[in-house]
Amino acid sequence: MGKEQTLQGLKQKQDALKKQHEQLFEQMDQSLHEYLFRQREDSFEHATYSQEMATVQPVKDGDIKAVARIIKNHKSFNLPSLSSSPLQSRKFLFVADITMVCRFCIEGGMPSSESYGLSDLYIRETDQCKTEEDVEELYGKMMMDYAKRMQVYRQKENDLSPKVLLAINYIENHLHERIKVADIAEDLEMNAAYLSTLFAKETGRSVSDYIRDRKHQIAKHLLAYEEYSCTDIAEYLGYSGESHFSALFAAREGVAPTEYRKREYRKHFETVTGGER
Repeated sequence: MGKEQTLQGLKQKQDALKKQHEQLFEQMDQSLHEYLFRQREDSFEHATYSQEMATVQPVKDGDIKAVARIIKNHKSFNLPSLSSSPLQSRKFLFVADITMVCRFCIEGGMPSSESYGLSDLYIRETDQCKTEEDVEELYGKMMMDYAKRMQVYRQKENDLSPKVLLAINYIENHLHERIKVADIAEDLEMNAAYLSTLFAKETGRSVSDYIRDRKHQIAKHLLAYEEYSCTDIAEYLGYSGESHFSALFAAREGVAPTEYRKREYRKHFETVTGGER
């Protein structure tokens, strides 16, 4: 009898929770319809995906002139209202902008630690913005900073020979596997020894060091921003096992992956909350 009562009580709690979720969904759905209706009444339209990409792509490409034009025209953009406070609304939009820029630049070759670090610092700077004009000025500073950094990375890319660029591309596409120089050389129809010599000469790193560096960067990103377990990360990046991954990670960072995750979580939590407790 006691077991049946327990099961019945559990089912009642589950039903109540399900009903609560449904009510929350209905409330949000109603709010969405009302919000979209007001936008139509005000003749407001969000930028299309292609328009957003046109704003971010020049930053990724390191196109300083195009970014300067975007910054100049940004004041005239029709921006959505995300808060009853115009200043807070601009701050929210700034966070959305830098989030997109940050990830595009990583995709374009900027190390994730550098890109995310910049993002964190600029978001913290919004705390010092007292007016909408301050946020606008910070937006221009942020866009140009990322663009200039990407210009440097693009120039470095242009200094590499086609074969080395193809080798890097192969590595980027196979980071979830155990990569050997022989595999890259076979794919590029090159002699492995010659590839190793050419790669080291042009990049200043051996192929193996480059692979280890890239896998380490990705592991740091997954630990800091995703919820994958160390076992999953080790498997995803082609390590022989969790213990192997943990040992290599600790040798580089000075802390175990789990400790690194806790430290980065605290850091990002403080960034979002402004250090409040």
